[in-house]
Amino acid sequence: MSSTWKLVPLVAAALLGSAAVATAGPAAPPPAVADLWTVPAAPAESATLIVAYSFGNRVPAGVDPARTVGEPGPVNTELAAAVVAARGDRRIPVYAQTEIAEVLRSAYGMTDVIAIDPDRAADGTLVYLSTDGVAAKIAEVRGGAVAGDRAAVVAFADHLWRATRTTAAHGFDAFAPAGVAMPNHYDPYSGQLWTTSPVLYLPTDFAGRLALLR
Repeated sequence: MSSTWKLVPLVAAALLGSAAVATAGPAAPPPAVADLWTVPAAPAESATLIVAYSFGNRVPAGVDPARTVGEPGPVNTELAAAVVAARGDRRIPVYAQTEIAEVLRSAYGMTDVIAIDPDRAADGTLVYLSTDGVAAKIAEVRGGAVAGDRAAVVAFADHLWRATRTTAAHGFDAFAPAGVAMPNHYDPYSGQLWTTSPVLYLPTDFAGRLALLR
């Protein structure tokens, strides 16, 4: 068992306990802990589109991270490879966050990828784009097609449960593409501190998972 997954039961138990304490009135039965990491999977060939969520980035020296999207870094490079593996030789649509879209274009010549970019505030600073925000943007673009869409979700291994459930919450039939390996090694040099280690990432991710079960 990896060091990441040794933390999972502890984090889940702590969060479930916190949720129980915060609940007023008769206690509802807690969600099964297994439900917090079982990701639905289906053959990649059954997907009608691919949704790819970035994980961290690399911020070059001298760059203002509040105004400039960082470079992809090693994790997003691996996520781009997973997109390519899931798509195969089919021309199904690919919706990918900026950092992954950049690699798909530059390294794989995927000129038809639809990049999901962050918004900017009135002063030009970047507005952080959450997992839910990405899914919402894609659902808006797809419109009525969402009802018939089967979305193969590509995301960092520890993010995959929440990414898949969040995509489904926006109306998609969402699943992980079976047999496609997702990156699972954290980048200690990521420009997003919470994506540098499981200790920093998992508590927030599990809190987000619990919110999706309510």
